[in-house]
This record gives sequence, structure tokens and C-alpha cells, in this order.
Amino acid sequence: MYRSCLLTPLVFFLCLVGCGGEEGGFLPHEEPSTSIGELTLDEQIDSALLAINNYKNFCSQTPEAALCQSQANRFEPNQFSMSPNTGEAILIVDEFSQLPLRAIRYKNRLKGFFRAQAGGDIQPVQFDWNTPAAFFTVLTRFATPDLIPAESLRRLSGPLSEVFGYLNDQNFGHGSIIFSLLIEANPRQPVVILDRPTLAGIASEEFCDSTGESHPALLQKSEHVASELVRIMTEHNVRFVNVSFGETLETIRDSWRRLCVGNLPSDSILRGKLAAYKPIVKALAKTPGVFAAQSAINASNAQDFPYDYPSQEYPNRVLAGYFTTLTSGLDEQGRGNYSALVGWPQRQNVDLYLNSGVLAQRPFPYNQTPLLQVDGFGTDIYPITSTATSWIAPLALSRFIHLRYSSFGNDAMNDQLIEKIRARMVPVACGNPKTACVYQDPLLHGQIEAVRLGYRNRQYQEP
Repeated sequence: MYRSCLLTPLVFFLCLVGCGGEEGGFLPHEEPSTSIGELTLDEQIDSALLAINNYKNFCSQTPEAALCQSQANRFEPNQFSMSPNTGEAILIVDEFSQLPLRAIRYKNRLKGFFRAQAGGDIQPVQFDWNTPAAFFTVLTRFATPDLIPAESLRRLSGPLSEVFGYLNDQNFGHGSIIFSLLIEANPRQPVVILDRPTLAGIASEEFCDSTGESHPALLQKSEHVASELVRIMTEHNVRFVNVSFGETLETIRDSWRRLCVGNLPSDSILRGKLAAYKPIVKALAKTPGVFAAQSAINASNAQDFPYDYPSQEYPNRVLAGYFTTLTSGLDEQGRGNYSALVGWPQRQNVDLYLNSGVLAQRPFPYNQTPLLQVDGFGTDIYPITSTATSWIAPLALSRFIHLRYSSFGNDAMNDQLIEKIRARMVPVACGNPKTACVYQDPLLHGQIEAVRLGYRNRQYQEP
């Protein structure tokens, strides 16, 4: 039950910071409680809007006041609280120099934030968001055990941006966008975040050795990272992994030029360093009972792009490419006239293509079922502004999760189940018994958990 406060402007502002009430709330897809003493969602939003306005008025007059300054707000993984909760977590492996600001709204859904250290140990990251207390309290109020969809908080989006828009630079980074695509599409999966491990980061001396004599030591540290990855996945029951990066001869070469001193080694030596990355790939794409969605790239050959081709060596992984059209005409299994559909990258590099529903040409027109991401504060949702395989891999993962619970909810997560779900993701008999339906439009048919469970409408509702 939420405690009430006297609503004089300054007193209300101070009270909101100090007595925000219990974390909790009604199921967003059910009728809110109207019991005496409880606030409905609309009343909570009204209360938050008043607090934002009081902050604006007070701090415009006394900007030097302590309550108008940013302060450290610690991420506390022990505050994890989700209900309903499948217990099967998503691991996002990407660039996370920090937790994005939008993660404040979902902080009770995060089981941990980790980073690989030099030598290969993976440790929790102690992290603080630096924001005014009023901003942090407003977003925390809506970090309820059951997800409140961003669309439900749309009235907050404009006022928050007007007053606190300067904080949005804390949302920078590739990983922040991946987070924004996954966090609400999968409302009952906990999330674990890992700042992606790099060979140069875990073994800088061995990586920068130009002779190749340190290859065994580099491989040993990579194997240690891989074992640490498996440990983290086991401890948090990770069953789904999103990977939107990779290592190639080109990335190894670029890292050397940027981080090392001396003449660039030969390609054969650099390929030896690239080979040391394999244990990490195996941990992400071959751990029993764990499925990985990886963004595909236009890889020209297997020698320099060894981890970017569909391969039976990684049976628990799907390489995702994209196509963009407003009207695909595909049915729920991907059957239809796909002759005019053009996917990227080349067919040899992908397991399936998914439609983003957002055209590639500016101003990026979109259809009624586009790929959506939450805004910088988790208080609205909007179509992606352009399509890339990095943004489509989260859709592939979300589709897999949808199939896992809609069709196999009572089955244990293991390699046999992953094989069955992969076969559903890319079914055969697409007009020809020997042709797989590699073109899929899951958003058209509401094939994500957010839609199936009633947290989101299938068709996007514009502001």
C-alpha cells in the first residue's frame, strides 16, 4: 500500500524522494486495484508528473540546492524481484562500459552485471547511476515485480525528456540498444548483462606479442574466460544468449593497431590469435541447454571469418539476417511468395532472415508491426530508426523464447528441445519439400512473448 504525502510543492518533492512507497503493482494487463489507500497506475503517473513539475520549478529557482544535483544511485542485484518469472534468464553479451540509464526502470529484473578481468576471471561490476534523486525515484516507482509496459507510461515520456533529457547521454552504446530491444519483448525472463570479453582485454601481453610464441598462453586465458562464462550461466540459469558482435581477422587486426606497439604481425600470426577466441564462442553457442542468437555479417571466407558461418559445430546457435518490407505476405510459418524478398547478408552467412518492418531508406517508413525498442527512460516505445543484423538478432532470440513457452512450455530446456525449436523457427516445405522457409515475419503474427502474454498489442500504437 502506498503512503500519502502533503502536496505543497517543496514538501511533495522532498516526500517523493524520501517516501516513494512500497515497490509493487497490479498486473499491467489486468484491471488495476481500486482499494482504499492504493494508487492506480493513472494515479501513480499523476503523482510522478507532479513530482517532475515540482522538481522543475524548485530547481529552476535554486539550482545549487543539494536535491537538484546528481548523486550516486547504486545498482543492487540483490534487489532482483520478478513475478511472474520463468526462472530462465537471458544473457546479453555486448559493449557495456556502464549500465544504460533506461535500465533503472528495469533494475529489479537484472540478476547481475559482469565484466571479464585481466587473466579471465568474470566478476560483478559495482556500478552507480548518477542522477538527481527525484529522477531515480520516479523511475524506481515503476520498477514493479510484474512489468508495466512502456506504452502505459507514455504520459511521463515528454515531461521526463523536457526536464531530464540531458541525462540521455548515459544511454550511449551498442549494448544499450540491444537491451532496449529485449527487455520488454520478453517480460518474464530475468536478464544478465556481460560487458563483452575481448582477447586484448583478458590477455593484453599475449595478444600484443608479435611473434606468436604466446599463442598457448592466450588460448589458456580464453579457455578460462569460457569456463567462467559457463559458471555465470549455470549460477543464473541462463538459457538464452544474445550475441551481436564477433571476432574476425579484420577485428583482430584493428585491435592490434589500436592497442599494441610495433609492426603489425603477419596474417598467419593474427589468425593464430583469432583461433584463440574459439573457447569463448563454444561457451556461448555450444553449452548444453543454452540457445544463442547471433547477428550475421557478410563473411567472405571461413578462414578469416571462422565464427560467422552456419555450422554444425554450433548446433545451439542461429545466425540472423534481415529483410525489410512493409508487406511480406508470409504466413505464420514463413510460407508465401518470397521471390521478391531480399535478405542481408548473403544466404551462405545466415540461418534465417527476419523482417524488421522498417524500410532501409530515410525517413525509414515502417509498417503496423515494426521492430520496437523502449525509449531512454523506459516510458515509451517506438520503431527502430534503421535495420541492422545487430538489431535483428534480439528479434530472433525473442522468437525462439516465444516458441519455447508457447509450444514447449512443459519441456526441460536441453539440446534436444533446442533442435526442435530451431526446426520450428525455419520450417521446411516452403512451397517445395526441399526448401526451408528462411524468410520469417514473426512480428506480423505477434510471435513474441510480450504480445502472446498481453503486455503489448500486436500492432504498434503511435503516440
